[in-house]
Amino acid sequence: MKKLLIILVFISSVLCLHAQPWMQAPYITINNKADSVRLNNFYEIQKAFQFYEAAFEKKIVKEKNNGEEDEGKFPGYTQFKRWEWFMAPRVYPSGDITLPLNNYNEFQKYLDSNDCKKINLVAENISDNWIPLGPTGTVATTGGDFTGAARVNEIRFDPANSNIMWACTPHGGLWKSTDGGLNWSTNTDQLAILGCADIAINPANNQIMYLATGDANWVGGAFGLNSIGILKSTDGGISWPVASNTLNWNVSWNRRIYKILINPDHPDTILAATTIGILRSDNGGNSWNNIQLGEFTDLLFKPSNSNIVYAASGVATGGGFYKSTNAGVSFIPVLTGLPPANTIARTKIAVTEADSNYVYFLAVNSGNSNFNGLYRSVDGGNTFALRSNTPEIINAQGFYNLAMAVSSLHRDTLLVGGFNCWRSNDGGSTWTKITREYGGFVPYVHPDHHDLEFLPGTDSVYFSCNDGGIFKSIDRGVTWNPLNQGMQISQIYKLGTSRINPYKILTGNQDMWSQILKSGTWSVFSANVGDGTECLFEYTNDTIAYISGQFGLILKAINSIPLFNIIATTTGAGINGLGDFVTPIIMHPTQQSTLLVGKAQVWRTINSGASFTQVGDVTGGGTNVIALAYAPSNPNYIYAVKHNRVFISNDGNTFGDSTHNLPTVAGFMTAIAVSSSNPLAAWITFSGYSAADKIWKTTNGGSTWSNYSAGLPNLPVNCIVYQNNTANALYVGTDVGVYFISDSLASWQPFFSGLPNVDVDELEIAYSINKIRAATNGRGLWESNLAINSGGVLPIELISVTGYNKDKNNYINWSTSSSGQTVKFEIERSSDSSVFFKIGALNAHGNLNTNTDYTFIDYDVPVGLSYYRLHKIDLNGELSYSKTIAIRNSPTQFHFEVIPIPFKDELKVKIYSERNQPAKLQIIDIHGRVILSQMIFTSNLRLSTSSWASGVYFLKINNEMTKIVKE
Repeated sequence: MKKLLIILVFISSVLCLHAQPWMQAPYITINNKADSVRLNNFYEIQKAFQFYEAAFEKKIVKEKNNGEEDEGKFPGYTQFKRWEWFMAPRVYPSGDITLPLNNYNEFQKYLDSNDCKKINLVAENISDNWIPLGPTGTVATTGGDFTGAARVNEIRFDPANSNIMWACTPHGGLWKSTDGGLNWSTNTDQLAILGCADIAINPANNQIMYLATGDANWVGGAFGLNSIGILKSTDGGISWPVASNTLNWNVSWNRRIYKILINPDHPDTILAATTIGILRSDNGGNSWNNIQLGEFTDLLFKPSNSNIVYAASGVATGGGFYKSTNAGVSFIPVLTGLPPANTIARTKIAVTEADSNYVYFLAVNSGNSNFNGLYRSVDGGNTFALRSNTPEIINAQGFYNLAMAVSSLHRDTLLVGGFNCWRSNDGGSTWTKITREYGGFVPYVHPDHHDLEFLPGTDSVYFSCNDGGIFKSIDRGVTWNPLNQGMQISQIYKLGTSRINPYKILTGNQDMWSQILKSGTWSVFSANVGDGTECLFEYTNDTIAYISGQFGLILKAINSIPLFNIIATTTGAGINGLGDFVTPIIMHPTQQSTLLVGKAQVWRTINSGASFTQVGDVTGGGTNVIALAYAPSNPNYIYAVKHNRVFISNDGNTFGDSTHNLPTVAGFMTAIAVSSSNPLAAWITFSGYSAADKIWKTTNGGSTWSNYSAGLPNLPVNCIVYQNNTANALYVGTDVGVYFISDSLASWQPFFSGLPNVDVDELEIAYSINKIRAATNGRGLWESNLAINSGGVLPIELISVTGYNKDKNNYINWSTSSSGQTVKFEIERSSDSSVFFKIGALNAHGNLNTNTDYTFIDYDVPVGLSYYRLHKIDLNGELSYSKTIAIRNSPTQFHFEVIPIPFKDELKVKIYSERNQPAKLQIIDIHGRVILSQMIFTSNLRLSTSSWASGVYFLKINNEMTKIVKE
């Protein structure tokens, strides 16, 4: 059992709120101290945002009428909406945004309580053993985008060996690489807090390290992770004792740390830039003094002179430059040549060993967080002069991220990061963009740069820490590559698992689109959704999938190709209206072409998204449906949940309000689960901090509800899943951990062995392998054995299904890891991948626990493409289908090769065939439009592509299609 708290919670920062224009007059007005409580109220902040949004949209309409281009939503919009979605259930009904600060203490209370200790799960034959599934940052995929990571705050190099690197993440702990960033690992899942803002290493003894806990980067509205202080390791980061934290801050104190600085000549002297001032320790962190009040974001020593210390202040406003001449014992402000403090907000400083008198000061504007200017001192920080204030190199990102670095070899070479990364070779007078969010002529790097570093001792190797992880350039920014291998820090909203292959999994990721695990490898499935949210596979054909983005944008992927095939938008009304930020989408228990979508009303498609009709009426209560569920035993029972209402249909077409005695005044409902055998039995989860109201249960279809919360900690409950064919086995995911109950237990029990104590947003069961999966906000996807084995002997597990044509016959091969209870396989064929017919059968090879190979030969093969699938039949009568494969039987037997991938100005296509027969070639763009169509007669074709936009295309020759990427 864990004894420490690893907590991922979004908490408020009043100062940071001021950085956004909607937190200023006239949208919100603070006239006196009493009014300041409004800054801690969710509903006041929400109203101010809505007021600002309405004013902004009027401005856009006016600009449109003047013939100007619509620039879209304003900076900070998406971040705010994420925060709003996360915070609303947790702070209801009071609106107090400090409530999530209770998580730290509430979980610690639970660990020390009898509820956590009262039964031995092993003795009850209940076991949990969570292991990570990724994504872990691997390969380049769609359009040059990269998978597997999320935000990284900082990287630091070991002073004795720059191949040893440390990365601080806001939600995934501290990570270490020993090979220059090629591979990463972590051992900090047991830290008292999982957010890391900075790390400093003693230059005289690299076994001594200091770790700033929390997250000092503001993430929309009032997002953030408060600090509990600075931890110290004396064994090179192997351990971080709780007792080493002499600051001992409480998260409720709303404090954060931006930077730790160790005196190179006196390593026991340490400085820290924090939200309450510059802290100083003279005894290796045993005790601290606040020697300069204010909010400070950066600290640096003058090269070769540790008596001179520079400091940068300001986040929302009051930005400025400070200098110490006595090693940080005291500081004085420097004003000469710098803008007035009330006009600038967040600031950053940089120095260079190439000229110790050079100091760069980067400032953003108060209010809009745009580029105020780059200022330079050539006299050791005594006076400054403006170098440039154009072009706009920050892009309104200063409230959230700001980075700068100067070459140690050339005093005029510096990098600045905001939304993208820019380089100046003339001391900040002119700028060149060296990264771009979409790639093209400027290389792709994930936007929102939080830290920029030169590899120590070099001028040409750059590192960027951004919202997509860590990227590296070895050629001064001409090309970039990701360095995220092994770093499992993804923030996942939802997941979907194939029934055919339990290790084919889709996930919806914050800021990292929809991703897929397939054949052991993660890749971007679709970048067309922004924040990926819900995702589903069809049951019998997992080449058909549905993915979604924020507010209920829904796409359908066909043949595993996620073309921009939109079946629901967010810009209209009805099914095309705005849903919740994470809109619920569910599939009928047996009819995979039937889906339900919850927006302001419940919408149903019976033709896989070709059309939708409204189901009944769920008017009343909250604006949008936030959860949906079918009763598996009787799909006419449909449950639709708003945050304060439950609607139930018993005929599949009409809804009635079944909220009744649920405590909707005390808490915000978040999820629902329904019994697999009784359509009248269901369980509702609640967020918030009403200790008595976590789970409520009905056994009569919502006529009455009873409390089912015994044994749970007082933490928000985010999700719930019912284990089919059991005595009401249930699992819930909370802001810290997973918990389990069944009819044999008197109360909920801990079920989080091996799981980092992160916010769990969704749980899903893979029945064919008796596993449960958890989607977490900061540590990716995890898997455990089920508490109760629901299947006895496992059914067969298909490892692969493949096929090929030889001598005009089609060969279908498949392999299994065990035969389990499988009786036989029926082989089915289709000419169009929709209607299948049985063409043969093979008996399974007994109850084997070893890998087994099978082959079926189709001797009566029509010309062209044929589609095949396996129909598996088990002893218990369960039926399931394999994935569908396609095999071509062609009289000319051709295949083609495309080079290079990715391509730039020319695309070469080589066609191999028995004889030179004409073929139809088409190029299709990401939106499904045919941009080129022609008959080809040559085996070597060259296409000029210089006029094509960068991005993803599809090359189709006859009926064969493949994805291609233009840089």
